[in-house]
Amino acid sequence: MNPKRYWLVPLAALLLGACGGGASEAAQEQNNASAPAASVVETGGASGQTFAKGKGDISKERSATFKAMMPAFSGMRKMANGDDAFDADKFKELAAAFAQDARVPFEHFQNDPNGNGRALSAVWLQPEAFAGQRDKFLEAVDALNQAAQSGKLEDIKAAFEPVGASCQSCHDAFRAEE
Repeated sequence: MNPKRYWLVPLAALLLGACGGGASEAAQEQNNASAPAASVVETGGASGQTFAKGKGDISKERSATFKAMMPAFSGMRKMANGDDAFDADKFKELAAAFAQDARVPFEHFQNDPNGNGRALSAVWLQPEAFAGQRDKFLEAVDALNQAAQSGKLEDIKAAFEPVGASCQSCHDAFRAEE
């Protein structure tokens, strides 16, 4: 080897070490095994906030409780939009169940170390803003339930729109796009 090229060996080692290319296969396997799947981070939403891919148990439970509300919400939406015949008694029942179920997902908004699904880091970095969105949603849900108990379709229609708008507002700020 040409003595003038000896400097290339330490330079190559330095470059490989900096990018992880110099690590042994066993060391790379050790690093991969110890890194949780949720450590993969992406950005999402209009704010560019980060979220961890994957879902841990807390995140799965949170998603399940949101999904459990959807049959009641969909049934009410169909009646409010005229897609299904309006049945005041059925709407009252759906609205009461929705008002009760709407609170449950918020019991599962702890940061999940095993992955938060599509929840953005802003949920935990901006807790006051998130609480404000939650409260706005629950107020709209309660107003819808109150309107539903009156049995008056016009009151129900007026109260229904803010529920959907508050869902969307929260998703825009705190949920990553698919």
